Amino acid sequence: MSTLVKLCFASLMASCMIPGTSLASPSPSSQQTTPAPSADADKQTNAPAKPHQPRPNPDAAGKYHVGDGVTAPRLVHSEEPNIPKNMRKANIPGSCLVALTVDTNGIPTDIHIVRSTPDPSDKEMHDVAMDLQNFCIEAAQKYRFQPATFQGKPAPVDLKVEISYQKKF
Repeated sequence: MSTLVKLCFASLMASCMIPGTSLASPSPSSQQTTPAPSADADKQTNAPAKPHQPRPNPDAAGKYHVGDGVTAPRLVHSEEPNIPKNMRKANIPGSCLVALTVDTNGIPTDIHIVRSTPDPSDKEMHDVAMDLQNFCIEAAQKYRFQPATFQGKPAPVDLKVEISYQKKF
């Protein structure tokens, strides 16, 4: 397993410990800004912040969420994707954010692409992007995990994994 895949998965595992985080770095448009104080800011009372509300375990879909007594699944087997020849030849970097559910047997299910670079909507890169997405899905299907647990029993958990391919200089 390449160092990059190990690093991405280590980041994934770390992000699973805090609900609502993702592996992707925030884009400038997604960064939070502090609103300017309004004219009647003095009139507002400072309400206490809402305490952390844990997500229900399990949720309505029967899936658990890491934290609040649910341990993260642990990767025990992975394979690198077969990067498309046209990407390797053109030295084009790419990545896919893959969402999946790790079932109670440690097998990934419900695998789908959340986003990818290059973007399939780019007409010039459409074929390359679709090939990359397919290869990333195939690689994720081969992952095997030690399942997440809740109260000592295996529990299905949703994960997001970023699979990256970098230029080689």
